[in-house]
Order: sequence, then C-alpha cells, then structure tokens
Amino acid sequence: MTNITLDSILDRSLLGFNISPSEAVVLLKQTDPESVNAIQETADKLRQRQAGDTVTYVINRNINFTNICEQHCNFCAFRRDDGDTDAYWLNWGQILEKSTDAVRRGATEICMQGGLNPQAQINGSSLPYYIKLVETIKQEFPQLHLHAFSPQEVQFIARLDGISYAEVIIGLRDAGLGSMPGTAAEVLDDQVRKVLCPEKINTETWLEIVSTAHKLGVPTTSTMLSGHIETPEQQVTHLEKLRLLQETAINQGYPAKISEFILLPFVGQEAPKVLRRRVGRDQPVLADALLLTAVARIYLGNYISNHQPSWVKLGLAGATEALTWGCNDIGGTLMEEHITTMAGAIGGTCMEVETLENAISSLNRPYQQRNTLYQFIGNRE
Repeated sequence: MTNITLDSILDRSLLGFNISPSEAVVLLKQTDPESVNAIQETADKLRQRQAGDTVTYVINRNINFTNICEQHCNFCAFRRDDGDTDAYWLNWGQILEKSTDAVRRGATEICMQGGLNPQAQINGSSLPYYIKLVETIKQEFPQLHLHAFSPQEVQFIARLDGISYAEVIIGLRDAGLGSMPGTAAEVLDDQVRKVLCPEKINTETWLEIVSTAHKLGVPTTSTMLSGHIETPEQQVTHLEKLRLLQETAINQGYPAKISEFILLPFVGQEAPKVLRRRVGRDQPVLADALLLTAVARIYLGNYISNHQPSWVKLGLAGATEALTWGCNDIGGTLMEEHITTMAGAIGGTCMEVETLENAISSLNRPYQQRNTLYQFIGNRE
C-alpha cells in the first residue's frame, strides 16, 4: 500500500466520505511512524469538526450489584459461583446507600450492571427483580439517570421469563431506565466470540437487542473489547456493524440511537492461562489502542460523534493521550469499579472531577461536565 493510497483514504475521510471496510483495514495495518502520525492527525481533525474542542466528562457511579454469574467468559475475573467465599449480591439497602453516596458526591448517573444470577428473581420471575432495582433508585432519586443492563442481561431476563426482548426493555424503560450500556459486544464476530465468550449472546442477538432498544426510545452506548485474539479485519467488521446499526436508527427515524463509542482494551492479568498465553501480554499495548481509537473515529465519526477512552484500562495518562487520537470525552468518575479492576487493570477505581479536569487542561483543551446523553451541565469553562 503506497503512501498515495493512504493519503487518498485520509483525504476522502476529511471530505466527509465514509471509508470502506477494506480501507479501514489498510489504516489499521500501518506501522510506519509517519503513516500512523497522518492517521492520528486526520482523526484529531475529524474529532474537532464532529465534536468540537471541548472535552466532556460525566459524574457517575458504578454499581455492580452482584458478581454471581452463570457464565464463564474466558476474560472475566469478576464472576463468581454462588457459595464462593468472595461471591456477593447487594441488598436493596446497600444499593440505596451507594446511590445516596453518589448523589452526595454530585453524580448525575448511576451505571448498573451485574453477573447473570439465576436467583435474582421476585416471585419466580427475573424481570420484576430488575424492575425493582430501577425503582429502588428512581423512587428515592428521580433526578438520577439510570444507565443499566447490557444486551446480555436483557437476553438473560427474557430467556428465564420466556418473554420477548421488547417486553423486557419496555418494562425497564417504564420503571425509569434512562439508557443501556452497549457492553457484552466484545468483538462482533462469532469466530472470536466462540473462543472469548462462548456462552454469551451471538453477534446477531446483540445487534437485535440494541436495535430494539432504539426502536423503543432507549438510547445505548457502543463498545469494543480489543487487543486479544481478534484480527484487524475482525475489528473492522465490528466497526461496520456498529455503523450500520446507527445508520438504521437514523434512517428509520427511531426515537433513540447510539450516544457514544468506547474502546475497551483487553486486560488479561487475571485471565485463564490458555488465553493469556495466546494473547501474549497482561496489559494493553497503548500504541495499538491509540491507532484503533483513531481508525474508529475515522470510520464511525459521521454517525457516532462522541468517542471515549477507558482510563480504567489505559490509565489516566493513556486516556489523556487518546484525546489527541480522536476522543472528545474522558468518561466518568465511576467512584467504584470492580469488573476491570479485578481483571488486573492499573487505572484505579475512582477518579476525582478535579483530576479529570486537570488532565484535560494539560492538553490546552476546555472541559465541560455533561449528562449521560451529552447535554452540557452548568457553566462552560
């Protein structure tokens, strides 16, 4: 691939055209520092054009309500079996206590996900339990935005109760759910999923549940777990599926769509030895994550304008660097994060607002608090 061809791909993207999957693969396979630098510069220009210079953040709290899970994903160090000494399942009082603390610390969002615990039922049904999770928080704090329950959790509830995905989403939405995290996506390629998370929903089901949420007025995010066993071609397949999903939501006039894309580099320190050997490292390679961040901006930016790195996985310095590779948001304060930290991530579990603002200021970019759906809160810096 000559530089002229690389330049033509980048020039077309700067003119507002969508690049093709094969062109995205070309970008991901660049190793020459000058070529990688050109990709970074293009992504940064597109970020400025599509999302502006202001870097946003959200004050939120994670509540991982249980780590008891029926599945055994290869990369997960969070899950436990019922009866394990460190298995836990928060009660209603503990959930309210964490929510109260979040509000006291200025949170506008609770992000809530948990293991797939078959015992999480009320009167023999799963959906009423999850509805009570939502109502427990919303009745006490109606102002909080509840960002909760991945497509995997929706499928789990639907399967146990013998109901449709739409019935699950409508029940949660009507109870006060504000949006759904687009996690459990890992890589939207079933060959990868067979190795990484064979018990999880397949690509088609993930896409169906997210699209159903959009039709029913529930916004979602989108994610990719990268840097493990997937190829550049499979990474691009994932990006293409997300782009088509968002195109559908826009073209069909659905009341909701994808609000952001988050790259989640693989942390394998606590993964099974077989997978660790295959991946060959425990921590993400920053250069790989940054190049994929830039290509994701170039590929998705016309449809998904908000891109966020993971400071939990990359550390704050890595996440700050990603703001110059196409990202316009630095994520949330989290206050408490278990899933990635238990996998061996180095980024920590909590970030103070001032720390995030100082990181953004180090790039001479303005910062701004936002809500879950990217509306500015308070005065602009």
